[in-house]
Amino acid sequence: MTMIVATFLGLTISAEEIFRDGKILKREKFLKLSRSGYLLSKVIILFSISAIQAGLFIILANSIIELKNMNFAYWFAFFTTAACANLLGLNISSAFNSAVTIYIVIPLLIIPMMVLSGAMFSFDKLNRNISRIDKVPLLAEFMPTRWSYEALMVNQFKNNHFQVNFYELDKEISNSDFKLSYYLPELESRLRKIKNELKANPTLSEQSHNLRLLENELRLEAKMVPRLEVPDSDFFDSATFSIEKAEEIEDILENLRLHYLEIFTRENKHKTNTVKNLLKNLRNTYYSYLDDYHNESVSDHVRKIYEPKKIVEYNTHLIRMIDPVYNDPVPEHLLNFRTHFFAPRKYFLGKYFDTYSFNMMVIWIICLLLYVSLYFDWLKKLIELDYKRLNPFRNINFMRAMQGKS
Repeated sequence: MTMIVATFLGLTISAEEIFRDGKILKREKFLKLSRSGYLLSKVIILFSISAIQAGLFIILANSIIELKNMNFAYWFAFFTTAACANLLGLNISSAFNSAVTIYIVIPLLIIPMMVLSGAMFSFDKLNRNISRIDKVPLLAEFMPTRWSYEALMVNQFKNNHFQVNFYELDKEISNSDFKLSYYLPELESRLRKIKNELKANPTLSEQSHNLRLLENELRLEAKMVPRLEVPDSDFFDSATFSIEKAEEIEDILENLRLHYLEIFTRENKHKTNTVKNLLKNLRNTYYSYLDDYHNESVSDHVRKIYEPKKIVEYNTHLIRMIDPVYNDPVPEHLLNFRTHFFAPRKYFLGKYFDTYSFNMMVIWIICLLLYVSLYFDWLKKLIELDYKRLNPFRNINFMRAMQGKS
């Protein structure tokens, strides 16, 4: 709700700013005064107000719920979201000529931001026409509340003073455990179905999609496990696939199982020893940090521990549904920054970025685009264009023509 409050406050304090200055703007336009100077003065004042509002809200809210050492992260996310709402409100104020219309439009903007923020509804449960399982829906990518909410949840889970000491260990344990418990057994199950069909028929027909899925998943694994060697595409041709080839894939899966078992054993032992040492030497500090900084509700949410389906098939790929906060996205190309919700890192231009920093940067890019839109009055021009197209009686030539006929 914090980000919705930020959006609401940002919109309400800016929605009438330009509308109220209509006469002043006409005079300044006649005198050819700087439009950018006028807009920048509005932006600076609104940003200052939003920064103060953010500070007061966070100080009061965090003190009530006893959220420690997250004040700056929450303040900056609140301010960034409110600043984006300020610029959106200025665009609305510039585009409409009625205060009533402006305040009708505000809830119409806030509602989709609430629904598509990821807080109220899980994205993978939305209608498939607007969503997908493996990534955040495209429509939600345009919602600043989606970026700020994800940033805060991931940051609070990863970087609180307690979890930051164990996050990388827990990540390795979670990832290897998922591979051993769900992922590899699922691949083995698909491979068994393929072998069963090959025993009955010389070529694959019903299980050809499972063969394609196996190829896709093994190629993804090869990106994460450099020593894994995957045969070329001809090997996975359903017309020539055989029992012998299936046994080769069994060997590959067994090597993967041993690889992840080694990681799980090593990291689990490391964490166990770490916790033992802390309990032996800093027992009171350990439990004090656990009580003060670890939020069970946030942990359950970003790990999706109540998700009934641990793994699902989507577009001939297996999609992990649990522990998204431990699941690094595998990039498809250099510009592929879209990921599943609650991803711990974002990939862009060959590098991984922390989710909080990346998401805040995205919102500021949206702010820049909104300022450009405001400067050139794109929203107002778009509305006027549609209005003229849908209302031909507003066209003077059309009206004259009609008068001439009468």
